Amino acid sequence: LLEDEEDALVAKMSKMGHGDNSKGNVNMVMVGHVDAGKSTISGHLLYLTGMLDDRTLDKFARESEALGRSSWKFAWAMDLTGEEREKGKTHEVGQAFFETEARRYTLLDAPGHKNFV
Repeated sequence: LLEDEEDALVAKMSKMGHGDNSKGNVNMVMVGHVDAGKSTISGHLLYLTGMLDDRTLDKFARESEALGRSSWKFAWAMDLTGEEREKGKTHEVGQAFFETEARRYTLLDAPGHKNFV
């Protein structure tokens, strides 16, 4: 990120309640081949850190099951558009945040398909 973009992201995170500015920030980008599970891992990480609640995960499970894609429930935390969810391919970079006692994390979920990289 450019310095101005990073400042804007930190300001956005602070406004959204994501952070004590005294904490260090770790930026993570999930990259890999299409269908490697980047969005699924990202969503599961959000669930394990408490940023994805049970109620929302249950909703994603019902909706993905209705499309015959029950294993995609975690991916839907990052893949937000209808087209991404129907095809199971990330088109836009997903962005999420979570914190631990020591650090603040910014998570980016990058597309893996060659047409969207």
